[in-house]
Amino acid sequence: MNLVALRSPEFRLYFLGAVANVNALWISRIVIGWLAWDLTNSAQFVGIVAACSLLPTLFGGPFFGVLVDRSDVKKAAYATNISMILCTALLLALQASENISSTSLILISLAIGTVTAAHHPVRLSLAPRLVKPEHVSSVVALSALNFNLARLISPALGGLLIDLTGTTTALVVTLVLFLPNLTVLFRLHPRELTKHGSEPFVTAMAEGLHYIRQRRTIVVILATTAVFSIALRGVLEVLPIIADGSFSLGAVGLGQLGSAVGGGALLAAIYKAVGHQSTGSDALSPLNLAVAISGLIAMAVLGTTQSWGIALLCAALLGATGTYFGVTMQSMIQADLPDDMRGRVMSIWVVVGLGSTALGAFLIGAIANLINIGPASLWISSFGLVAILILSRRAHKDTPP
Repeated sequence: MNLVALRSPEFRLYFLGAVANVNALWISRIVIGWLAWDLTNSAQFVGIVAACSLLPTLFGGPFFGVLVDRSDVKKAAYATNISMILCTALLLALQASENISSTSLILISLAIGTVTAAHHPVRLSLAPRLVKPEHVSSVVALSALNFNLARLISPALGGLLIDLTGTTTALVVTLVLFLPNLTVLFRLHPRELTKHGSEPFVTAMAEGLHYIRQRRTIVVILATTAVFSIALRGVLEVLPIIADGSFSLGAVGLGQLGSAVGGGALLAAIYKAVGHQSTGSDALSPLNLAVAISGLIAMAVLGTTQSWGIALLCAALLGATGTYFGVTMQSMIQADLPDDMRGRVMSIWVVVGLGSTALGAFLIGAIANLINIGPASLWISSFGLVAILILSRRAHKDTPP
C-alpha cells in the first residue's frame, strides 16, 4: 500500500483542500476549451488558447521555482490561490456581461497560465514537506489519485453545466470550489528548509540546473517527458476538435471525452497508489516504454476512428498511460530530492512537461487546421513513436555495464 502519507494530520487537511481545488481547475479547463471552440469553431484557435494557458510555465517556471526555495511556501500558496480566484472572477464577469472575445480569452488564458506556473513549484514543494521524507512517494501517488478522480468527474460535470445552464453557471461553480483551499492553508506547518537561500537569484537557478545536469536519471526523465508530452498530452488539450469537430457532440461530448480520459487516469492512479510502486532508476524500462508506445497508438486511433465508443476507449487509454507515466517519472525525481531543491528541480520538470504539452497542442491544432485531425494525429503519434524509441536506444546504449 502507498497511502502512508494520510497518517499525517496536516497532509490530510491539505488533501481535503486540494480535492476542491483540483475539481475547480478541471471545470475551468473544460469551460475555457469550450469557449475557444464556441467563439471561433477553429481548431487552430483551440490549440492557441490551450498553449497560452501552458506556455507561461515554459518561461516563468524556473524563476518561480527559485522563489519558492527562498520564500515562505505557505504565503506563496495563498498568493497563487487568490490569484487564480481573481482570474476566474474576471472571466466570469466578462462572460456574464457577454463581453467575452477571442482576445480577452487569450489574455485570461495567459494570466491563468502565469498563475499556474507559480503554483506548480509551490504545491510540489509544500505537500512533500508535510510528511516524513520517506513518505514522499505516497504524496505523489495520492496527489495523482486526487487529480485523476477530479479528471473523471469534473469534465462531465463541466460539460453538463455548460449544456444545461450555460458557461456562466459553470464558472460560478468553479469560483466556489476554489475557496475551501484558503481555509485549510493557515493550519499547515510544512517542514522548515535546512538552509535558506541567500545567494544571488541567478546563482540559485544555476545551482538547480547543475544539480539536474549531474544526475543522469533526471536528464533522461526530462527528455522522455518532453517527447511524451509533445506527442501525447498535447491532444488532450484540444479535445473539442474531436468531440464537436469530428463527432458533432458539442459540450456534452467534450465532457464525456474528458471523463473517459479521467476514468483511465484514475485506474492508473489507483494502481500506483495501492498496488505497484516503481523501483530502480530506469525511466525507459521495458514496462515504461510499453506504456508510452500504447499511449501513442491510442492517440493515433482517437484522431482517426469513426466510432464514438472506440474514441472513448482510446481517450481512457490516453488517460491511463499519461498518468502512469507522469506519476512514475515524478516519483523517481522526488525520491531523493532535498527539500531546498524541490522548488527548482520540480519546476524544471513541470516546465518541460507543460511547455512540451503546449507545443504539442499548438502543433496538432495547426496541423489539424490544414489537413484535419485524423492525419494530424497520425503525424504527431508517429513522431512520438520514433523519438521515444531513439531516446530509449541511446539511453540504454550509454548505460555502463
